[in-house]
Amino acid sequence: MAAEDRRLAAEEAAYEEQQAEQERLTDFFEHAGIKAALWPAFMQLVCSASGKDVTCGNQSPAHGNGLLLYSRPCPGAAFQLAGVVCPDPSALARWPANLTILVPGRAWLLRIEEAAQNPLKVAVLDPATKHCAYERVGPRTAALT
Repeated sequence: MAAEDRRLAAEEAAYEEQQAEQERLTDFFEHAGIKAALWPAFMQLVCSASGKDVTCGNQSPAHGNGLLLYSRPCPGAAFQLAGVVCPDPSALARWPANLTILVPGRAWLLRIEEAAQNPLKVAVLDPATKHCAYERVGPRTAALT
């Protein structure tokens, strides 16, 4: 019985932690147009695709109000900035070439492609379809006439 009580307490604590994280990210969800209910699936895709421990930071005005994601290469190592989820495309003018942009679908990818002024790495992680794709996008060139 004690083991069952501990299991239930752990499940409740995990649920409360998830609810607190969702509440913390409310402004980001609004900015990104992401449904809060899809966030756990998105983060599961991020973890699966990277194969690393991943944690969310805060929205970063310096990164177009995108959500900072940190990863660590192995247990015990320090977390390091690994990517930014859904930065405002207007922030891409001086985007670091090695900093991955993560987006939840093709619509966001198109916004990033249209604004790209430098080569960018974009991970498209669709939480609805569970499909992952990695894209390299760069500045669009005007068609020659």
